[in-house]
Amino acid sequence: MPERLEPGRIHVAVDILIFTVREGRLSLLLARRKNPPFRNYWALPGRFVGLEESAEAAVRKLLAEMLPVRDVYMEQLYTFTALNRDPRGRTISMAYMIILPWQKLQAALEEEDVQLRCFGVNHDAGGLYLTAEGEEAITLTAGDLAFDHGEIIRTGVTRLQGKIDYTDVSFRFLSDTAAFSLSELQTVFEAVLDTPVDSSNFRRSIRGRYEQSGRIEQTVQAKQQGRGRPAVLYRLVK
Repeated sequence: MPERLEPGRIHVAVDILIFTVREGRLSLLLARRKNPPFRNYWALPGRFVGLEESAEAAVRKLLAEMLPVRDVYMEQLYTFTALNRDPRGRTISMAYMIILPWQKLQAALEEEDVQLRCFGVNHDAGGLYLTAEGEEAITLTAGDLAFDHGEIIRTGVTRLQGKIDYTDVSFRFLSDTAAFSLSELQTVFEAVLDTPVDSSNFRRSIRGRYEQSGRIEQTVQAKQQGRGRPAVLYRLVK
């Protein structure tokens, strides 16, 4: 993004939240800013919308520039219009959520030119906390992020938590919607809701909500998960 904006006009940007579930935890990709304002701050990936493109086209172009992935789940989250959200000038941002299974995202992040880092997300009454492990361990709060990106992330997590019980969004986190176990799906629910889920109640609820309605069905496959009988695998009926 440019360091200065043309005065006296409104600028339109897109910011994207790339969500995944990694090791049982809801996670998000951030980039460290290289230029002012907020130089060296962590931020959501974003760019300005060109005169000859839609916001969705700008998101797809940005994603293609950052990650070698295709066929992603994407939805518009919200439009953020606070007057002073960008110190360079009047800017509104259209935020989009993108969901990628960790296996697919992990392979993309291993490309040497990818400049993104995966942060675990905790969002509760105590606030927003983002943590990244590794040689450079990092812990961030909403106020540590560039612009109003803390607010955008909180809005995105709240949207996910609200939608997981009545939409198919949980399946977007699965590496294979044609062969998954209910335990794998439960892991997604627990990661997004950031709380344990009772296994018996969860299975009863999922079967009643999705299997009886024909949205998922059992396959002839099974998967060994620890000791005991192999887990029954399901597929999402599209």
